[in-house]
Amino acid sequence: MKVPSEVPVMILPETTLFPQMTLPLRIFEPRYRRMLTDVLEGGRMFAVALRHPKYKRETPMSIGGLGLVSTAIEQPDGTSLLTLLGLARVEFLGPVRLKPYRVEAIRALAAPPVEATETDALARKVRALVRKRVKRGFDLGFAPPADPEQSKKFQQMQELANASFQQFGRQLARVKSPEQLADLVASTLIGDPLARQILLSTPQIDVRLRHLYQLLQATEASSETSES
Repeated sequence: MKVPSEVPVMILPETTLFPQMTLPLRIFEPRYRRMLTDVLEGGRMFAVALRHPKYKRETPMSIGGLGLVSTAIEQPDGTSLLTLLGLARVEFLGPVRLKPYRVEAIRALAAPPVEATETDALARKVRALVRKRVKRGFDLGFAPPADPEQSKKFQQMQELANASFQQFGRQLARVKSPEQLADLVASTLIGDPLARQILLSTPQIDVRLRHLYQLLQATEASSETSES
């Protein structure tokens, strides 16, 4: 796949796009509707960037995800529902233009070569923690309501969440690449946007796996504390 030298960029407050992951989006702002029209007439690619928290002006973090529009459905009101497939980590080199939507010069960030023995060992540790998490089930984060009707809906939500979580576990078992493993786990289990951004911004797979493992360990320890 050839990465273009410049692409439109969609800046979002809590969203990251990892390679080989999918991201559902609803396009409703006029500038992004214009962007989508141009993208669909061209290479169907644009980048997603997390909004930089230190600036009042809309500024992207320096690393984002390049995506391919795999599906796009226009709604009667002019908005669009689309699915974006992550293609690559990219570094933003500076704006080419800002109107009618932001276009940035980019370069792809490839993972440098690493020692397979170390990355395989780290991947096994991450898998073990994730299996433990999946076995425990998905926590909706709030207690069942007292009202019988609401409690029934809560139970249905819990069953659906657990089924989706089990599907994630089966998907993870089929992943062989340590790099894809790290990105799948990061995009699914790491809830904090800035923590996800750090993982997205780390091309070195051994460093990324080590940091991911530490994040998962911290989450596991917090969960065990709350249950005791």
